[in-house]
Amino acid sequence: MIIARPQKLTQRLQPQLERLPIFPLYRVQLFPRALLPLYIFEPRYRELTAHCLQGGGTMAIASLLPGFREDYQGRPPIRRKAGVGRIVAHRQNPDGTYNILLLGMARILIEEELPPMASFREVQAQQLFDHWPSQYDAQEGARTLTALVQKLAALLPKGGAALGELTKMARTPGELSDVLSASLLTDTKLRLRLLHMCDVAQRIDLVSDSLMRLIGELQSTPPSERN
Repeated sequence: MIIARPQKLTQRLQPQLERLPIFPLYRVQLFPRALLPLYIFEPRYRELTAHCLQGGGTMAIASLLPGFREDYQGRPPIRRKAGVGRIVAHRQNPDGTYNILLLGMARILIEEELPPMASFREVQAQQLFDHWPSQYDAQEGARTLTALVQKLAALLPKGGAALGELTKMARTPGELSDVLSASLLTDTKLRLRLLHMCDVAQRIDLVSDSLMRLIGELQSTPPSERN
């Protein structure tokens, strides 16, 4: 038996899913509860940013598939699962570019791409929700992650306290796995796998394994060579 853990769609997000602007990027993922800084310089994405700021600040970060460069100026193929977030800070520069900060809100499944009405792309999407098997103790999984982060922080020459603060950003075990995925894991294939994974038990286990490997690597590295 699988237990679903539905999260309420915020009033801000729900209507946006009917016509959601997307920012396609390669090797960039937006996880729920994670912060993503972006520099917006292409004209079509400046238009996208201005559009989003006028309508609540919501956009999705979609992953471009390999080979996208052949049609980069058009509508190259993207992965169907993506992260959606809201602009929580922004600055428009004198040259028209933007610096923005996105806060991840949810995972989504792109159902279809809509006919273009502007220079940027828009899709219709549905929210994906966390779930886990009924016998799985998600809170115990979260405690395991927290203990691993504390052990990792103790091995770092600097930044350990800030690393410990990461665990406070999450409200649920699923969010904790997302925050740690976004902040500590760098392998693109692994990050994509975790972003596409709605099973919290699988996410926690995978992040735990990754943190244990990282701890093992640090333990085998002389303190003077850790950074």
